[in-house]
Amino acid sequence: MALKWHRKRDGDAGRDKPSPPPAEQELPPAADLVMTLQGEDGREEEIVRVGIPPHEFYGMKANAAYERLGPKHPETLLAFREYTRVLARMEGRREEAHDRFMDLVRLQAEVLGYVHEDTLTTAAELADLVRDMGDFAKAEEIWRSVWTSRGELLGPDHPQTLDAASGLARVLEDLRREAEAIALHRDVLERRTRLLGPNDPAVLADAGRHAAALGRGDRWDEAEPALRELLARLEHRNEQDGPLGLSARANLGAALCRLDRLDEAEVVMRDVLADQQRAEGADHPEALASRNNLAAVLHAQQRYPEAAAILREVLAAVSRKHGDSHPETVHSRDNLANVLIDNGEHAEAAQLLVRCRDDYTRVFGPHHPLTRKAVERLDWLRENPVL
Repeated sequence: MALKWHRKRDGDAGRDKPSPPPAEQELPPAADLVMTLQGEDGREEEIVRVGIPPHEFYGMKANAAYERLGPKHPETLLAFREYTRVLARMEGRREEAHDRFMDLVRLQAEVLGYVHEDTLTTAAELADLVRDMGDFAKAEEIWRSVWTSRGELLGPDHPQTLDAASGLARVLEDLRREAEAIALHRDVLERRTRLLGPNDPAVLADAGRHAAALGRGDRWDEAEPALRELLARLEHRNEQDGPLGLSARANLGAALCRLDRLDEAEVVMRDVLADQQRAEGADHPEALASRNNLAAVLHAQQRYPEAAAILREVLAAVSRKHGDSHPETVHSRDNLANVLIDNGEHAEAAQLLVRCRDDYTRVFGPHHPLTRKAVERLDWLRENPVL
């Protein structure tokens, strides 16, 4: 009898890209290492199966390509891109992933040219990672380059070009340049609708992004009907409780709050939050956004202690996920400070706003509206230390 070892990939044999992992969960094994025992009749019996973590599996695959084909072969570069994708989704490995993506873009541009589909795909993944790490200015620069180059290579209506435009629009939202973001989201939506029709999944996703951008631009009277129309189309497809439906329902609750329909907003927000936490977990980004919006409803109803309690939980969860100085953490800190001011807790609010002012200055500059508002509230608190 002979012991045999072999690797077995999960899923289809031809798949070359790992599926995204569920949020906040460990990455599933990318392959299994199986030990079998071969009998005298030639049949094999499985004895041991060990999961190979994705970073080890794709690292071995990349190193094998390096040894077989050399460091600059296009297949080697693609293999290292697979490996880097996995690193980008691992806690504590994003800085390494960033550096590897930078090197890959440089090497692919040298071997294939920058205006090449493979190079631009790597650059787009770098842009997403840079955005997630909170460097919005750099993310805008990369996304704009990818969008322009894909338009030149593939045409302005190609799906990949539209994806790049959408990525750029999301960064413009991060930079609080809402008017530019709304216009770009609308252009993507109109182009994709002409190509695919109004009920294509990609079009529905674009409709959700456009409606959300309207809300972030304080155009709530436009956002509400856009969200209701999207939800009607999703209900027709029985997808109102899927990820896009949950996001649209949450944004509708935010719209109702901003339109001062508070009782209706609270019902919507509590319903969608319960569904999100059941489907995705309490600390999923969408659930955190909904908890923040529920706190906004309670704040508007002058239920300050309830709102503050929720925002403290949100701030702790966002800080754990992104770190203390990430823009998402700063926005959460700012929201808590606003509620504490109205609740008369001025000393703590001032401490939070000092940090917000410093971080807004670092991320957006001293003259950005967010920075100026933090300074104005600090000045008011100094003049009004207690109610």
